[in-house]
Amino acid sequence: MKLILFITLFFLHIGNNGQKQSHAVFNVMTFTDVPKNMEGCGENLFLNKHDEKAAKFIFYTDYDRALICIDNKMILIKGNESNNKTSSSFSNNDYQVVIKYLKEKTTGDEDYDIKSATMIIKYHSKIIWSKNVIGGGGC
Repeated sequence: MKLILFITLFFLHIGNNGQKQSHAVFNVMTFTDVPKNMEGCGENLFLNKHDEKAAKFIFYTDYDRALICIDNKMILIKGNESNNKTSSSFSNNDYQVVIKYLKEKTTGDEDYDIKSATMIIKYHSKIIWSKNVIGGGGC
């Protein structure tokens, strides 16, 4: 009788573990709408020149916080104090976004073009997406 109970519990445990699936596929998407309270000084990144002309953002920040879109959901992440000229980092409980600036060009007193940068998105410390991006920033 104990053997039957043990086998039943064993298979129930295996069945329950099979149902617990981590988020294996992430669909990072562009977006066009930005909340009014984030407009103004900031930085925006695009996948390519075509997206830049169409204002299809892959990343948008007002420097204190940033937006990304994953699985058709807008995700708000806060800026970290370690942001500097070579990289920026934003995070929340689930996601971390790191921007590594490779080539920038000053276009005005406070404005700049990002000719090349690498954007890395992590989910619970695991890299789920990494791409070269372009964009700009300033006030």
